[in-house]
Amino acid sequence: MAPEDRGARERLMGTEILLAALGTAHQAQVFGWLGAVERTFSRFTTDSDTTRVNSAGGRPTEVAPMFAAALAEACAHCERTGGLFDPFLAADMERIGYDRDFALIAAEGVAGSGHTAAPPRAPRGTGAPRVEIDHDRHTVTLSPGLHVDLGGFVKGWSVQQAADALRRGGAPRGLIDAGGDIAAWRTRDDPPWRIGVEHPLTGATAAELTLAPATSVATSSIARRTWQGADGTPVHHLLDPRTGAPAVSDCAQATVFASDLGAAEVYATCLVLLGTGDGPDLLADLDATAAWMTVDRDGRVRPSPNLDLHCHEAAFDDPS
Repeated sequence: MAPEDRGARERLMGTEILLAALGTAHQAQVFGWLGAVERTFSRFTTDSDTTRVNSAGGRPTEVAPMFAAALAEACAHCERTGGLFDPFLAADMERIGYDRDFALIAAEGVAGSGHTAAPPRAPRGTGAPRVEIDHDRHTVTLSPGLHVDLGGFVKGWSVQQAADALRRGGAPRGLIDAGGDIAAWRTRDDPPWRIGVEHPLTGATAAELTLAPATSVATSSIARRTWQGADGTPVHHLLDPRTGAPAVSDCAQATVFASDLGAAEVYATCLVLLGTGDGPDLLADLDATAAWMTVDRDGRVRPSPNLDLHCHEAAFDDPS
């Protein structure tokens, strides 16, 4: 077995990163890049760009070029979705208890905010929120009260950046899996990548899929990062920016297949927020080439009619 066939694993960005069909030099390149992303974007370290921008009180803050680039793309998605995807929910995340690395919350099982219940949502300040990104000076300025958290989006964005760099560098085949968010590519003569999507309610396999030659896959689920609030109520991390509270639609999980993993992250989040009624319509407006599958809170699996754009074969636990 060749070294690149054995794969490699490393824990970064709060999840396990799996690499396949990549040689050791390319593995080091990906892990090095994702490690830099983690240091730059973490909400839980004092010296990250995210922490420094959020604590700047409206003053310009020098940031890494990658931070400015990712934030600009996230803001573009925010505008495209009418604010349904919101990269400025950091204060809301802390308010509901997601105030440190999720591994610590999971180990304790209870959020650490100390509140008997989540306090009321604080206003973001007066006037229109201001986001200024100076790509020449590498600075970001947020209006006071606006706190950025690129969360799952930056995970997808950074994995796609890594995959694109490898493909430009001549890697003909590879897969990067960041906790179920996947960028996979191959030549048409290579054996296809086959993946499974876990059912969020049963833990069984909801679908087995054979991917097209270049596909990115993102999953958002209310079952992935859950904990017990300080008042005993269950809480999950997918917040609805319209309410500041965890999403309550009929959609428990959404998996999106697209050409770009950052965009797929956004689309999957929007599907969970809007539910299986309005969500697919929005996605069709945003990107007609993106496909999806959802799992309802009652366990029903629903694939989109255009899934064959990204999957050559698909077998569902419940195709009805």
